[in-house]
Amino acid sequence: ETCLSVLRTLGVEISPNANAESLLTEAISVKEIIRNSHIHNLLDLPKMEDFDKMAAMTFLNTAVLCSYETNEFTFFFVICRMVKLSVRHGLCSISAVAFSLYGALLTCPTLSDFDEAYKMGRLALMAIDRLNAFRMKPNVFLSFYGAIAHCKEPVQASIPKLLEGYEVAFALGDMERVTGILQLYAAVAVWGCGDKLTKAEEIIRIHFRRMLQHKQDISCKNILPHLNQVAKLTGSKENVYVTFFNTTEDNFFEEEMNRRGAHTRKLILHTCRMYLAVMCGDMESAAREYERNGAKYQGGIRFFGTTTRVFLAGIVGFYLARKRRLDEKKWAQVGEISMDTIKSWTQDSSWNYAHKLLLLEAECLFLKGEEHEHIAAAKYNESIALAKKHKFKNEEGLASQKAAMFHLEYNRKEEALSHLKHAKACYECWGATGLARQIKIAIESLSSQSFPKI
Repeated sequence: ETCLSVLRTLGVEISPNANAESLLTEAISVKEIIRNSHIHNLLDLPKMEDFDKMAAMTFLNTAVLCSYETNEFTFFFVICRMVKLSVRHGLCSISAVAFSLYGALLTCPTLSDFDEAYKMGRLALMAIDRLNAFRMKPNVFLSFYGAIAHCKEPVQASIPKLLEGYEVAFALGDMERVTGILQLYAAVAVWGCGDKLTKAEEIIRIHFRRMLQHKQDISCKNILPHLNQVAKLTGSKENVYVTFFNTTEDNFFEEEMNRRGAHTRKLILHTCRMYLAVMCGDMESAAREYERNGAKYQGGIRFFGTTTRVFLAGIVGFYLARKRRLDEKKWAQVGEISMDTIKSWTQDSSWNYAHKLLLLEAECLFLKGEEHEHIAAAKYNESIALAKKHKFKNEEGLASQKAAMFHLEYNRKEEALSHLKHAKACYECWGATGLARQIKIAIESLSSQSFPKI
């Protein structure tokens, strides 16, 4: 309320009762303003001269991060007001941030205009140089490489840019962006297979300790779940929660879940736990994570973590539809919603999403039974091949693991063993030696005729 009051004194009105309907109206009005400006390139707009408007832009840029953690709709309205001020009153360095945030906003399910989102994101990158907005580079990189680039470009290509943005933010002393960008790096490096796990762990640890040295304990708590996830995937026996915060994972989780606010940290915790459970084949734990909070977190800006949660929800949904026949309809619907969502994303970025879609389609056909058996087998093979082609070793391994489970259902032991061996090789290549050891045990168990849990 104080924030909104300050903005009113600067001539910027934002309703405290913003909702999805008013957001859609606001976003459409921003589109109209841009379209009616009759300027082919927004970077040709004049320089902002009005002192009050410049003060408003500065305040909005400060408020945008706070509003993201407290009120999603206020956050969206802040973005729209920043763009309107830039178009109507001229450009300043913060306009680069406004354009990148607006591009990110366009990735929301209610808007889903990925072409325009990418256009605005690219415009924001050009604005860094054109508007002499070097100090805004971390902000722009956070939006573009976190929420926009993967809608069109191979997600692995974002890795060097995220690290570049991190270094700039650290040099500027902008610890909020340091944390945000490091979180995105961890997500892309692990979930997007942007780096081998050993390299990702090394980079995360270096910068994690760097933040600890600067007494950024709160920021470190946002990174800790990623570090824990990598440690478990690589088979490390270290308990990072004990090492760095002298607590257990369960105590840390409960404390953070009961904390007021901390929206981003809760998202990270849930996604890391759900991802680890799915990769380790512990689908019941994955289901508990989804039931606890997963359904709430599939909307909003399409950060890479959002796409990961949607994919995981699909894997969990189809698995539980097979295993919990009394709740089959409920869980099948979870899987189908995720599958349809990823299908729509594949139209804009087949590199990042086509293999995921094929795996979900295979799991859906597996659920439907024997009459779809041969098509399901083909879908699993296509998913594995495409994940390999597009350099997603983690999901190549996961698809192989799921294919093995499928063949076991039809008592095809040799096919199942072949897929398990392939999954093991993928995880070893990725650096997930902990997962590889788990698959090795499954192979040995199956070879001796007993059917393992995989």
